[in-house]
Amino acid sequence: MSYPSDPLMHDVIVVGAGMAGLVCARQLVRAGLDVLVLEKSAGLGGRMATRRITSPERGTEILVDHGAQYITADTDSLHRLIKELITLEIVQEWTRSLHVLDPTGLHPGNVDDQKPRYVCPQGMTAIAKYLATPLQIQTRTQITQVIPHTTGWQLISTENSQFQAKNLVLAIPAPQILALMMEIITPSLAIFTPLHLAVYTPCLAVMAGYSIEQVSPPWKGIRCESDPILAWVALDSSKRAQPTPPVVVLHGTPEFSAQHLDGDAQTLQQAGQEMIQQASHQIEGWLGAPEWIQVHRWRYSLPMEVVGLASLATQIPVGSEADTSPSLPLILTGDWCGGAKVEGAWLSGHDAAEQLLTLLGITPVPSPFSPSLG
Repeated sequence: MSYPSDPLMHDVIVVGAGMAGLVCARQLVRAGLDVLVLEKSAGLGGRMATRRITSPERGTEILVDHGAQYITADTDSLHRLIKELITLEIVQEWTRSLHVLDPTGLHPGNVDDQKPRYVCPQGMTAIAKYLATPLQIQTRTQITQVIPHTTGWQLISTENSQFQAKNLVLAIPAPQILALMMEIITPSLAIFTPLHLAVYTPCLAVMAGYSIEQVSPPWKGIRCESDPILAWVALDSSKRAQPTPPVVVLHGTPEFSAQHLDGDAQTLQQAGQEMIQQASHQIEGWLGAPEWIQVHRWRYSLPMEVVGLASLATQIPVGSEADTSPSLPLILTGDWCGGAKVEGAWLSGHDAAEQLLTLLGITPVPSPFSPSLG
């Protein structure tokens, strides 16, 4: 079968424009490499996702973070990035404490858990857009086939577009890597076992808007403990620069989400309504009467276990002679490597870039946000 030819042989293709992929690509570009980022979705950021919703009653556009809800920073490198983003008015502190819903009711969080939690008034995807500024990115491009050749990697998209690169970075969930590379990542490779151990939990995210003009609950974010349906509830509208009618985001528990994950649109709406009613019963009554709701399914929400290595690197042999045939660098990165939080993906992306540059014999060019400067 022949495919449309891309005349460019890139130095690196990064598949996935979440935090890990964007950070990795930025570091590689700083080192002077020609990098192309391919992303299957229309937007950037992966789970740092923001949806634009037009209120059916008011006709106004509303921003809602339905993925990652906030960022915390425990490393100097991410602190430096956040400081710059605050200066640019992309990020601001949201809250230092979360409420807790447990079997005894709703309570303020433990004082030991107080720390700055940062959000974006223009939606969490604003961070991804900032990181993407110097990068060459092609969205709406889902890769369905990866072929190693002696000259480099060949990637084929759902639309039969072809892309070529000497080196490949996969910044997507481990199950997607396995499905894409099942004939390439064999049991003989050291990365085979870690990939198979990276299991994700699903999550249903419900976005709900309300017609109440004034509401000032004592909470901004609620961590739900031991609830059979709810894992998280947030007053998303409290993140926005301009006051708006209340918008709430709810995340389902992995168990509840898994029960409804593969349902049709009606099943998802029913599950969303069940989550809304649970919040009304357990937290505040007004939560049970939204003006509108939307439901989003995150199949790969959070990794249950992380690999324990910030990223994985290997060489894929090409040809039949193991000792003399060339090999192609392959780097794997994501939150399933470095940790489930945004910070884990941040650290994984930096490490992935360093691993590839080391394989290529190139000295990394430190950025102001490099973990090595921390």
